Amino acid sequence: MELSDLERWNPWWKTGQVKEGWLKPFQRDLYHEIQPYLDKRQILLLQGLRRVGKTTLLFQIIAALLKITKAAHILYFSFDEQVPDIREVLETYQKFILGKSFEKAGGRLYLFLDEVQKVADWENKVKVYYDLYPNLKIFLSGSASVRLRRQSKESLAGRIFDFTLEPLSFQEFLILRGVAIEKVKASQNIWAHEVMPHFYRYIKYGSFPELVHEENEEIARKYIYETVIERIIYKDLPEEFPIKDIGLMRALSTVISQKPCALLNFQQLSRDLGKDSRTISSYFDYLQFSFLVRFLFNYRGSPLASMRKAKKVYFATPNIIFACNASFEKYLPAMLENVIVTKTNASFFYANGFEVDIVLESGGKLEGIEIKTRKVDVQQLKKFAHVFGKKVKRMMIVCLEDEKKENGIPIIPAWKFLLR
Repeated sequence: MELSDLERWNPWWKTGQVKEGWLKPFQRDLYHEIQPYLDKRQILLLQGLRRVGKTTLLFQIIAALLKITKAAHILYFSFDEQVPDIREVLETYQKFILGKSFEKAGGRLYLFLDEVQKVADWENKVKVYYDLYPNLKIFLSGSASVRLRRQSKESLAGRIFDFTLEPLSFQEFLILRGVAIEKVKASQNIWAHEVMPHFYRYIKYGSFPELVHEENEEIARKYIYETVIERIIYKDLPEEFPIKDIGLMRALSTVISQKPCALLNFQQLSRDLGKDSRTISSYFDYLQFSFLVRFLFNYRGSPLASMRKAKKVYFATPNIIFACNASFEKYLPAMLENVIVTKTNASFFYANGFEVDIVLESGGKLEGIEIKTRKVDVQQLKKFAHVFGKKVKRMMIVCLEDEKKENGIPIIPAWKFLLR
């Protein structure tokens, strides 16, 4: 490896600072959550969907570290396009920048390895350096990888803390849009008319930091479709998994974008697409590992029982639905449901003669949430309360704009729910 391959990623070796264009003035909530772990020995793993700001967050950490350590003691390298061996990267760094081995460098060294999942056997190679050199603080990041989520826990057990950077929250989006968030929270009712246009923009394409100030919806659609969806389907997943039928993967993503929030029926999909149901099931798992989709399971009181029931599929953000479909009004109900599922980080719904959109379980207690765009109906929640009795701690309906109570069940606007 040539020194120039490292120099282009590490301008601070000469200038003492991160390039201004690589930084953003706004720091995500996760940036502050990570701070207490910077002094710990363990590796920090940052994962998440494409284009949600993982690399920016790493550069923000580097900028902070440059205030307390030597510029030469910080190495960043991205394996997104160029994929040398980790050993080659680190030996070039030791030879040309440190001029000595890690153990003789003196003080703590910070290594940032971005999109590391693209390197073969990365987890064992990182493990060797972690065990040999206690003065190394290693940061890893990546997306679309089963190994980042599974092998890191297996091969690096006890050596790693993992964090997931989610798409922008509604609160983060409002802050970036210049909305006085504390005033909105303090007096929500008088801000409703000002906040609603922001809410609609948010569920269309506001989950991605680079689109916060985009005014052209078609440009936003193109950005999400080409840099997120197509990149995952045509590049990330084939590099990571044994995908032999890209056409099938494309077809499945189209199916769920046209019927979002729907129950998955692998046998029916198999008949419709003329493909093996086991392959279809595997491909959905791959989409989940890419952070593009998530599953909700039919609540049955125990994880095993729930896993045996049919599951529903959602996108990581309703922005994916918007990017794949021209009609916003037609898909608004699904986008609203999707954004509330994302906000609650739900794992369950309930369906057994009637359906409740979201079931949250905590401490043996249940919370039932229904999502409605127009007509509000509390009957499903009343049935839910009848079935589960005293286990039900709370119920509510989330809608577009209404706010009231019906039969004791609170009905609140989605934008207020997202700011909770």
